[in-house]
Amino acid sequence: MKKLEILSTQVINDYTTTAVASTVISAEYAYDGAKESISAPEGKVLVLVVDKAQRDLIPGSCYDVEDSYEIVPVAVTRIGGPSAAPWIGAKEEEKATYYFRQGLLVDGGKIVDNASVTDIIADGSYDEKSAEGVTVKALGTHFNGILIDNGSSFKISDSKLYAYGDGGDDLAGWGATVMADNKSELEISNSYIENAGAIRCALYVDNTSIAKVKDTVIYTKETPDTYDGFANLTPGMMKRVPFALGMEGTIRSLNVMADGQGKFKDCIVVSTGWGALSTDSGTAYDICGTYALEAEDTLGGIGTLEVAQDGKDYTAVKEVNGVKYGFTVGGSGYVTYADSGIHNMFKNVEFYSPDYIQVMGSGRSGSTYIDSYLLSGHTAFMTQQTGGGTFELTNTKLDTVDALIQMKSGAANTGFSNIVVDNCEINFSGTSTRDDDGILAELIESDDAGNPGITTYTINDTPEEAVLTKSSVSDSSATFKNGTYKGNIYNSIYNYRQALNVTFENSAFTGKISSTTAVHVDLEGQMVPNGTVLNAFMGSKEYDHCNYAAEKGGMNGDAKIIGRFRHTASPMLNNLINVTLVNSKWNVTADGYINSLSIDAMTDLTADSPVTVYTKAFAVEGKAYESGDYQTGSVTISVDTTEVEIPDNGVVDAGQTYGNVVYTITAVGEDGRFDSESVKVKRQNYVDGKLYFTLTPCEGYEIVSMVSEGGEIADNTAGGEMEIYEKVLAPSEGVKEMSITVTVR
Repeated sequence: MKKLEILSTQVINDYTTTAVASTVISAEYAYDGAKESISAPEGKVLVLVVDKAQRDLIPGSCYDVEDSYEIVPVAVTRIGGPSAAPWIGAKEEEKATYYFRQGLLVDGGKIVDNASVTDIIADGSYDEKSAEGVTVKALGTHFNGILIDNGSSFKISDSKLYAYGDGGDDLAGWGATVMADNKSELEISNSYIENAGAIRCALYVDNTSIAKVKDTVIYTKETPDTYDGFANLTPGMMKRVPFALGMEGTIRSLNVMADGQGKFKDCIVVSTGWGALSTDSGTAYDICGTYALEAEDTLGGIGTLEVAQDGKDYTAVKEVNGVKYGFTVGGSGYVTYADSGIHNMFKNVEFYSPDYIQVMGSGRSGSTYIDSYLLSGHTAFMTQQTGGGTFELTNTKLDTVDALIQMKSGAANTGFSNIVVDNCEINFSGTSTRDDDGILAELIESDDAGNPGITTYTINDTPEEAVLTKSSVSDSSATFKNGTYKGNIYNSIYNYRQALNVTFENSAFTGKISSTTAVHVDLEGQMVPNGTVLNAFMGSKEYDHCNYAAEKGGMNGDAKIIGRFRHTASPMLNNLINVTLVNSKWNVTADGYINSLSIDAMTDLTADSPVTVYTKAFAVEGKAYESGDYQTGSVTISVDTTEVEIPDNGVVDAGQTYGNVVYTITAVGEDGRFDSESVKVKRQNYVDGKLYFTLTPCEGYEIVSMVSEGGEIADNTAGGEMEIYEKVLAPSEGVKEMSITVTVR
């Protein structure tokens, strides 16, 4: 065994630690004690290969060489960099330039020899169309294993691919073990992919590419970097799960972007933290007409994976390619994610998470689950910043601790979404510090901390300061069909007027439904005082690691307080709930306040002890009841139809951009009076930090003018999914707030 020591290097740029390993143009090293040097020809960088594995060419590195080593000059044909907020406008030292290097580059159907480091491909065989029985080892930072680009078709079969070390950016595929881009078609079968590090995807799919994965295991592991090493990873925004989501983690197994597609059959996809089957910044289904993710007969989870050992208990066991694997749920994260209006389709899947099964954000996103089993240790589904979209669960069993679905809206970011549960079994187990009976659906005031670069959130629960307002958000809905359901349903929105429409069809329901006030609670269920600052785990300097799960110096629990609310039934203000029973029964378990109740017969309502349902409207078989108290068994329906005058503050829409600039759109008449009902807005906050929107006057109105402060309004010239919006509002440099005043007549 001989020693190879890297003494010094010269790099193209060195203003970030991320660039040091990928832009080496010369190096001095010692092999078996003898000093040598090498320089790359112009236009190339150097890549180190030790015993058929790519390794980091970084000063101070030392490797045992069993058989051979080589320092390979390789052409860089793909150079990029971050383009999403908050990197726009960032200082150069806060950015990074992406110099892509890879073991195999297939571009336009041909192998690019001078840009491929094929010395890291062992065993089996490969050509421009396929790789069979190969072993690929990318054991250095942000180095891609196999990159398929520009309309290439490629098959990987019966192979093993490994990538260890931190990635560069999983929004760009820099460091992905396997990557398909620009209308390429990739098939992976009977293979095993394992990677470890921060922000390093096992599989990345982008720009109309399709990855079909069958009979394959993908296992993605976090590594406890040193404190300084993790802190210096650039760009920093995507090296950890966004704090606003209420979880921890540093790596995703999969990322599908734009109108790419990931299709999985008979697979296992596991990550120890953050995400397993993920999409990000996708193209809306309404535009591309394809599912971003399709998974069937697949196990996905957050936790650990190993070849199953006899006699050892696991959360789940699944056999792939004749090997039985044991999965144990743990860590922190979500199984799958959807945003930007994309749709996912899951059939006969098993998903396990200590936190969320799925998070859904931005646009009219949606996901369908059929004949599946889902297990969540917190809240199964969470939506934020959504503009519609629906979760559909059919013939599915779900076990969760706190809630089935949490829909976030309100002052921080308005949003609305839907869930349809048909012939499903929903169970609440374990100990919840949020609700004694479990929450089937809740519409809550969003505690979105802002864009993924934000790492703190200050608790500011002020339901007692709420006032009636005409400023409204589109309704959310929860529909339960063909089953027996038990749990509670709440609406605690108070900064806007927003309804939660609840429908039971051919079902029996036991629980309470009510408008509520809600406050944050900690992991023990104690109220968190306003002004408390929650902090993301950014590493432990004392213990010199960035392992949030460490016994000492690990996660302090702050992230998991995000979204953790406890409800108290309270008279309705802006938080309307409309309840409809169709051929269904409701066993009422506690007093509640709702906006309307429609039932088929008085006998549809029962209670084990005296309860009162307070409502503004009550109808039986379509017949409306006047104000008064109506009795059925132990249930009193207290009806008060008195109209309430609601003041108008003129706010049509409000929220915050990806760059954390707060915005407000206000409508006024020519006489200066507020008129929030004069225009409708359709908008989307985009990753470039701008607000894209279309304002439509309501019937009888016309828009006279739009005036902005803190930002500039322009005609929208963006293409793709953004082209449906007429205008764009770009914040001025350095501003924290911007507004649009719309004058109507």
